[in-house]
Amino acid sequence: MNRLVRIVPLAGVAYFALEVAGNGSIGNFPDSDTPIAKLIPFYASHHASIARGGFLLHYAALALALFLVGIWARARQTGVRTFVSGALLAGTAVTVAAAFAEAGVYSTLGFVGAHQSVITPAALQAWHVNGAGGGATTGDGGLMIVLLAISAASIAGGALPRWLGWIALPLGLVQLTPLGFFGSLVFWVWAAVAGIYMAARPHQSLGAPARTSPVSYA
Repeated sequence: MNRLVRIVPLAGVAYFALEVAGNGSIGNFPDSDTPIAKLIPFYASHHASIARGGFLLHYAALALALFLVGIWARARQTGVRTFVSGALLAGTAVTVAAAFAEAGVYSTLGFVGAHQSVITPAALQAWHVNGAGGGATTGDGGLMIVLLAISAASIAGGALPRWLGWIALPLGLVQLTPLGFFGSLVFWVWAAVAGIYMAARPHQSLGAPARTSPVSYA
């Protein structure tokens, strides 16, 4: 059990690595307003790397789920308010579901890019717009809730060091703003750092109650 407590938080490191690898494989993705005449040759040439990126992002979503559940369990051990731990769990569900959905879009684009005869150009463009995104998304809202809950659980509850909580606070606040994309990139690094800290300092070893000698009635 102690080994599992140490290993699970390292999912934050895996999440960082898989996000970098997945997005790197997808590469320079065309904007949502790219005309279909340019999208058809783009997907004909890049479908394999896009499909590989979607595959890696599926595992990134799984790693994110393990990492955030690990933080939730740690927060519960510190006795944070039910509202905060509940918000963290709810935000995790929304964020992870959105991450799996995004990965599925890229996997689908990779498939249809290799088999463009099975889809109409208009449908390909619609899928592309879904992948290119733009503006705030459901995942951004979920991540905002997660980061604000982590900030509260760390600053007030001691689930993580306060400096990690203070960093999480602005990262959460910018999620629904034009800076949300850059905040998400910083979150990748934050997750890796927090994961390493949690693996090195399992919560059971922090603030453990001192053992008391049995009372003698002799």
